[in-house]
Amino acid sequence: LGWNYPCDLWSVGCILVELCSGEALFQTHENLEHLAMMERVLGPLPQHMVLRADRRAEKYFRRGTRLDWPDGATSRESLKAVGKLPRLPNLIMQHVDHSAGDLIDLLQGLLQYDPVDRLKAREALRHPFFTRDHRRFSYPL
Repeated sequence: LGWNYPCDLWSVGCILVELCSGEALFQTHENLEHLAMMERVLGPLPQHMVLRADRRAEKYFRRGTRLDWPDGATSRESLKAVGKLPRLPNLIMQHVDHSAGDLIDLLQGLLQYDPVDRLKAREALRHPFFTRDHRRFSYPL
């Protein structure tokens, strides 16, 4: 799928979640488990992206576009690690008060699987999470 600036915005989303929760969003070094964690928190991977993925990624999917999880899990610990993860809004609301709405919306824009749909840097900076209370930030957007 390539590597470009939208990957940096994905990373910003992951870092914001980590700043909120005190933990890395996807704590794993195993590829299938990582994909399962992403689906657990963010929802299913888009079929069009799975179909465009490198042939080496086929081993992580069954019937074309469905992630081979939990059947492909490597351990009971892996199943537990994925199973304990909440959806993104619930994860954020565990750590932020009732004002989490803007943050959740920002994160959902930054953590879009498809780079075409992901917020651009300028769009992110203009998001209500940053602009709603203008006194918080003194730089022009």
